[in-house]
Amino acid sequence: MPEVTIYTDGAARGNPNGPGGYGAVVRYTDAGGKVYEREYSAGFAVTTNNRMELMGAIIALENLKVPCKVTLYSDSKYLVNAFNEGWAYYWRTHEYRNKQGDLVKNDLLWRRLMEQVDRHETEFIWVKGHNGHPENERCDELATSAADSKMLFVDDGGDLRNPKLAPQEETVVTADSAGPATITKETTAAAEDSWNAALDCLTAFSDGKMSREDFYSKLEVLRAKIDAEMELLEQMEEAYYAEEDGQ
Repeated sequence: MPEVTIYTDGAARGNPNGPGGYGAVVRYTDAGGKVYEREYSAGFAVTTNNRMELMGAIIALENLKVPCKVTLYSDSKYLVNAFNEGWAYYWRTHEYRNKQGDLVKNDLLWRRLMEQVDRHETEFIWVKGHNGHPENERCDELATSAADSKMLFVDDGGDLRNPKLAPQEETVVTADSAGPATITKETTAAAEDSWNAALDCLTAFSDGKMSREDFYSKLEVLRAKIDAEMELLEQMEEAYYAEEDGQ
């Protein structure tokens, strides 16, 4: 069984009602001593630190193609203690309810994570955050950068298997304006729709629910929409530099 080391972290700005993100570093050394490493991260518009901690572990484990012996390091006691103290296994036995009979928070993410814990042989180890641990610091950087990015997804409170892109507003200078103007929500929504349609199309094709012919046909339609949106962005860029040259 391949031995893999994983480092994860989650972050949220203004927890629990601000943007957040997760970061993960996955490292594998083959028999010849060659090191393979991958990084994963994504941001969500409104989420919590604990949900992002869970997502970091989930995404890292899900991206392992075969069952592995995993050592996972995290600075989240919420994540690590759930396994080392047996909480997660108790919750699963009791349909993800605590001893008071209440549904545990983030139960759908815990269910998704437990699927991966069953698939791999995983040891969870806690490390102190912001204490100079190189990989933990890198994961923190990935998580916070994702939280601060303009490409954020919607956290609907579910298991986040296929999140939708959250609407974003940007400030630009247009040709007929005396100063900064805001892209309309309609423009943002159009870009969001194209992104979500592309994700849905790719998921359907990957899952075998769409034929190659249908996939190619929809791809051509999406390409045309994206080309139109790129043309609009180019016009905005030209307007910006025209305004700048006139100053």
